[in-house]
Amino acid sequence: MTSLPHPFLDAALALLYSAFEQDPTLGWCLFAGSPGFDERRAHYLECYLKYHYDARMPALGAWRNDDLVAASYFAPASCRESPRMLAALGRDIAIGCGASSLSRIDLLRATAPANSPDTDCSRIEFIGVSPGRQGEGIGSALLRATLSHLQDIDPSAKISLETGEPRNIPFYERHGFSVRACMEYAGLTQYRLETI
Repeated sequence: MTSLPHPFLDAALALLYSAFEQDPTLGWCLFAGSPGFDERRAHYLECYLKYHYDARMPALGAWRNDDLVAASYFAPASCRESPRMLAALGRDIAIGCGASSLSRIDLLRATAPANSPDTDCSRIEFIGVSPGRQGEGIGSALLRATLSHLQDIDPSAKISLETGEPRNIPFYERHGFSVRACMEYAGLTQYRLETI
């Protein structure tokens, strides 16, 4: 696992685009059943990754034979989001994905206690493995490296993540997470997990 700096944005975008092709959370937020979903998903991921790098938040990648096969984007508890940068991200998402998609994304963000300024919690925003490389242990190694990196930065902070894919929950539980909340929306069940 190595740091994944900004020059690898295109490789990371292609990886996340394929890894999250069937993601229920992105599908719900970006209206998977409506025409133009693939374009909205690509636009959202590009906007988020640019925001992540501009905010100087860390990312890790796993490489095999010069190909990026897994990536993790995360926000340490000590990293404070810039209201100006978040507003710009929201505008970019609304322009490329539509105001309805932005409303759903805002709804998910509003219900996450990790968003509260008095909660000391690091967040894993995206962690994905190339679909052709899943089942090889790459995801486990990347998650362990991500957890270690976050614990080095903020040793006392809990670590949280969210998923709309219930099949992923046992994987996260094997790495020390437990389900802390289950949020129900029309068309999506979103799980919030935290380290124990």
